[in-house]
Amino acid sequence: MATLTSLDLRVRMTLLPTSYQFEVADNLFDLNWIWVKVRVSASGLPGHFVHTRLATWELASLAEHSDQLADGQRAMWHPRFFDSGLHLWVRRSAERNDTCIVTLVLSPVTGPLPADALPSWHADRFRHPGGQLEGARFQCSRAALALFAEELREAMTAFPVRPLQRAG
Repeated sequence: MATLTSLDLRVRMTLLPTSYQFEVADNLFDLNWIWVKVRVSASGLPGHFVHTRLATWELASLAEHSDQLADGQRAMWHPRFFDSGLHLWVRRSAERNDTCIVTLVLSPVTGPLPADALPSWHADRFRHPGGQLEGARFQCSRAALALFAEELREAMTAFPVRPLQRAG
């Protein structure tokens, strides 16, 4: 399990890889989809979660991206997931060199967000009028981001990238 906590300790995002989606498959994507439980919670409010799937290499890339930002580097990759109910943006803060800004939206449906989902979002918490989407925006320390990356890599040791097996 990997947890990213806000600077003020009020918001928490947790990623818990649980299992491969398929035990056997004839292509690399199906072979490497991981079921992930993603939860966002804020103090005083019930947590919201989705069960989604991410590819093993998407989770590894998220850990690498988090490490780059935690080290103060310019991120070489922006987390965009192919077929997921998690939409996540992590960037360096313009105001403080030691923090990053995290924006996340959870959706029970995979694919792109509706066009009206983000333009009117100005608060720390977000709920789409249809009730399907929920999100949070918070600051985290670079140290918290480094810990998140470490925990994510540790959780992924149980789910290595699986190669295709040649028949015969």
